[in-house]
Amino acid sequence: MSTEPGSARALAHQLARGIDPDALGRDAFGADMARAADMPEPLLLEAGCVRAAYEAIAAAGECADAPDDATFVSLRAGARAAADAARVADEIGAGAALALRAAARAWYPYAVEGESTSWKVGLKAFSETCDVDAEADQNLVVRGVWAAGAAAGRDDTATGRAIRAFADELMGRTTAGEDLLTAWRGAVRHTAEVAPDPVFHTVVDAVQGVLTR
Repeated sequence: MSTEPGSARALAHQLARGIDPDALGRDAFGADMARAADMPEPLLLEAGCVRAAYEAIAAAGECADAPDDATFVSLRAGARAAADAARVADEIGAGAALALRAAARAWYPYAVEGESTSWKVGLKAFSETCDVDAEADQNLVVRGVWAAGAAAGRDDTATGRAIRAFADELMGRTTAGEDLLTAWRGAVRHTAEVAPDPVFHTVVDAVQGVLTR
């Protein structure tokens, strides 16, 4: 006779051992549910956090090794404009998605000649990804960064290479299950090795400092 789970013989055997046959399979299901419950939900963002990130970028630009370099002048001006836009969004009670979108658009005009292609298309793609109706969580940041990297396309400037390397690494790490801070740190290290760019590194390193708060 059959001894497969669910057969009369198997059910009788389980009952004889004092195990409820109706509970067969529930342990595995319960374990799966417990694992799912233990997985942290992506943290929701606030407009104030967005503002802090851009303020940190502007401050980092002030401390750069070449503060008079045109790209760093551009970085500081753009980051300040972005921080102001995020501040306004925060003060009027707008959500983080709107703050991200407004900040990226505010930076756009300050992209310096020579690196402007990567910065402008990246900022445009980032802002469009941060739709005002999107749920503003850490996944939104990752999607926005990845969109910026994809938009940079084959641009072979130092900034273009850095954006692509960082975006791909960040997406890969978060997809593999790393939290945003861990993935961001790993992507910063990876980009510094494979596509070093002082301006881009200043930006992502400053944001990393905000993520640790």
